[in-house]
Amino acid sequence: MSQKPVSNVPAPVRVSGGIPVWLWLVMFVFGASVVAKLVTNSIPDDPKLFYETGLAALENGNGTVGAENVQKLAKFPEYAAKQKLLEGMLTLGTAKPLLAIPMLEEAAIEPEIRIKALSHLGSAFLRSNQRAAAIGVYETLLQEDENAEEVRLTLANAFKETFSWNDSLEHLLVLRKSSYKPGVVHELIGDIYYGTDRVAEAATEYELSFRADASDPANSRKAQKLVKCRIELDDVSGLEDVLPSVDAAAIRESAIALVQLKSNESDKALATLEKPLEEFEGEATLTRVYGQIVAAVADEEKAIDALKRLRRPLEVNTRNLKLFEVVAKLAAVAKKEDNAKVSQQNVDQLKEKHVEFLAKLNEVIATRDDIQGRLDLGDAALAAGQYELAQQSYQSVRLIDETQEAAGNKKLQALYSRNLPLVSFDDAFIDLEADVVTADPTPEATPTPQPDASATPEPTTTPEPTTTPEPTTPGEPSPN
Repeated sequence: MSQKPVSNVPAPVRVSGGIPVWLWLVMFVFGASVVAKLVTNSIPDDPKLFYETGLAALENGNGTVGAENVQKLAKFPEYAAKQKLLEGMLTLGTAKPLLAIPMLEEAAIEPEIRIKALSHLGSAFLRSNQRAAAIGVYETLLQEDENAEEVRLTLANAFKETFSWNDSLEHLLVLRKSSYKPGVVHELIGDIYYGTDRVAEAATEYELSFRADASDPANSRKAQKLVKCRIELDDVSGLEDVLPSVDAAAIRESAIALVQLKSNESDKALATLEKPLEEFEGEATLTRVYGQIVAAVADEEKAIDALKRLRRPLEVNTRNLKLFEVVAKLAAVAKKEDNAKVSQQNVDQLKEKHVEFLAKLNEVIATRDDIQGRLDLGDAALAAGQYELAQQSYQSVRLIDETQEAAGNKKLQALYSRNLPLVSFDDAFIDLEADVVTADPTPEATPTPQPDASATPEPTTTPEPTTTPEPTTPGEPSPN
């Protein structure tokens, strides 16, 4: 019998019982997951964890995780108030403030979360245009927790927008003392000081605001407010590190030119302004500084040229007190008596209007809900050339009472029509141009027929301007 050939292939390795190794691994992993699930299910739900996780998620803008934890808290009756807080915050975050209000009011009954619930309730009232209710909630909150600084800042802002500036300033000064958000607080105080004609104090506040945070993206706005105040005060010293932050070229170059004037470099100062004057015709601060520099040079011919150049800005800024003051000085240098007289008449009457405006302002800022007073204040501001404050005053009536929106809007229309000067200056400028034309000699080389000696040159009329004084951005110093 022949032998069978011996195979060289090794037999497969098997474990005890004949089960492959890979199947053992699968069984182990499955068993571990089952055990983990059983262990997890054996641990009771922790409503405190659900609340804290949901609160943190909503405060960080994660509505998905917040909603999940709101649902988990639903089966814990003892956490009903906290669930309402989270639900109210979630609803508020989805831009439904009216629906959030009853939830947050219910949550505010719970002492442990009352402060947080009141804070969000005030926000819900504000966002649903119920400003009086919001103010009431915030004031209640501050009575219960005077250290709620963010609430105090929100309240100060609400008062500022409705021209209740005395109340706003009271809260802002508390925040200034505690150094809370100095970049924001100092700027808001500066706005109120500037509006009430406390320009030097406003400049101080704007500088503190600007220097509070070098990386603040709002620093360009703060720098511009500061520089405008310092130009008005005729003190532009120490602004070397501020000027590069001013994005508005007209304001920045005006300050640079004044620095050059103070250094007895008047020609250089005028050269600095030449390009901005072409690019930003009619900008009040720029043209005022230009006139101020020419008046300081005290050159008659340059003063005449400046008067002609300032006519267009005057047609746009017909109630700008400081611009008329500069024009009156230029007219005196140019020896143009009619122009000087008309300009001074505008100065005198605008000063009276400004006094009337300030008296009305001081009366209104001590109130909270005087609708008619705010409409009258807007009229007084408009008459005095304070277009920004007129706009804010008219808009504030809607914030106080929505039913008064039509009355405020009707008044706002006046901001978009030409505000005539108190004393017309057209004739004075026509005479100025006529004098210049008459003084221009006729070349002798080419004799021309001479007009009758009694004839007078036909004045060149200037078209009625269509440009209207644009209201400035709310919160910034007015061009006046």
